[in-house]
Amino acid sequence: MAGGPWRWGHAVARVEGRYLGSDASALLIAGVVVEFGRPLHPVAVVTLRGEETAVHLWSVVAVERTDAVKRFVAQVARELRAFGAGAVTTTNLGALLDG
Repeated sequence: MAGGPWRWGHAVARVEGRYLGSDASALLIAGVVVEFGRPLHPVAVVTLRGEETAVHLWSVVAVERTDAVKRFVAQVARELRAFGAGAVTTTNLGALLDG
């Protein structure tokens, strides 16, 4: 999986680290998103659900859900899909997954 950096308008993001859960059932992907000079540190959780791969923000880390943070999560999903993790079938990110 590529780690960025990715740029969207006034925002830039990249992956800072990848951590496999102790039971190997979840992958945490830590990132940094800088939007208008303000850094945010989202952590995406990747889990397997049958034949699907789910990606969402980890609720343990409080982070503002800005457009750039949503784009970071969508980018992680796109990178995983390109890696062979399967198609995203349902999401609240809509068109961000396609572009």
